[in-house]
Amino acid sequence: MKINKVNSLYIHIPFCESICDYCDFSKLQYFRNIAIKYLDVLEKELNEVVDNHELKTIYIGGGTPTSLDDDLFLRLLNMVEPFSKCVKEYTIECNPESLSLNKIKMMKNKGINRVSIGVESTDDRILKSINRHHTFIDVMTAKKNLEENGLDNVNFDLILGLPNVSINMLQKDIKNILSLNPSHVSCYSLTVHEHTVFFLNNILPPSDDFSYEAYKIVDSLLTKEGFIHYEVSNWAKPGKESEHNLTYWRNKEYYGVGLGASGYVNGIRYKNTTNLKNYLKGKNDKEIEKVELKDLEEYQIMLNLRTVEGLDLGTYKELFNKDLYKNKQKVIDGYVSSGHLKLVNNRLIPTFEGMMILDKITLDLFA
Repeated sequence: MKINKVNSLYIHIPFCESICDYCDFSKLQYFRNIAIKYLDVLEKELNEVVDNHELKTIYIGGGTPTSLDDDLFLRLLNMVEPFSKCVKEYTIECNPESLSLNKIKMMKNKGINRVSIGVESTDDRILKSINRHHTFIDVMTAKKNLEENGLDNVNFDLILGLPNVSINMLQKDIKNILSLNPSHVSCYSLTVHEHTVFFLNNILPPSDDFSYEAYKIVDSLLTKEGFIHYEVSNWAKPGKESEHNLTYWRNKEYYGVGLGASGYVNGIRYKNTTNLKNYLKGKNDKEIEKVELKDLEEYQIMLNLRTVEGLDLGTYKELFNKDLYKNKQKVIDGYVSSGHLKLVNNRLIPTFEGMMILDKITLDLFA
């Protein structure tokens, strides 16, 4: 059930200089010999899977793509280059300590025009306590070097609810980030996954009350400076929203290549193997979900309602031959009255308060 041309590509680089205490992504400590083999397999997968050389967005994530040695980093960018000729937004993730001037120049030369920096906290003591290996000075230096080389579309990632981080410290984090003139800020609430150091040390995720208060503070400080809260965990200057991530939230299809990468092509959602040994042998046993009409309908509601674009009820009716407002009028009117949803130009749009309880809203709309 293909509903659009596949115009977006995600590439996963699993290597990191060190493993953060909270991280549960497909990742491993960087070793050059493994990275060489990984790039061999990745290049083969890339050329087999991606059949569109006129992509609109590319996102290289991880892990930490910039943990690669310079020659391997250049090899990665070279293998992606044939797919990037028509790209509007080309993003790469990095950590401040591995973002060298040489890598920045390579990025600029190969067409990368958006950079996402893992900051997590601007407090050096907190960074050390979670096994991060940069300081806030490193973040400032990275931003300065990027700007001086013509890369000024920069996102900063923060984690909300880290141990020993108070609301006052969070306010300071946001003010520090704003001092760097970002175009985009992402704030994700801490989750504690099995097998991470946090889990083994019995560290608990933040309470719902703390998360709500934290998001409210972030939203207040960022919107006051002209940022748009365009998705639950993301704020952007006007026109700087992440086009690649909007692909996911608009329920559009995308390629995913690399260890543990997810994709959605020809009505099939898949996740690559997370077993590195198998991946390096070319044995990519994917988890497969065939998206039936009912699944597509639920994804459409769940994903669209994460953004201020909201759910277009007209498009919904065209896709599923259903009138959602008519079928769920009592539910929708209730959430509109309570200030959690707005109905504007036949679009169902979440307010800030609605974004904070989206799970409940979507479940009520599915019921």
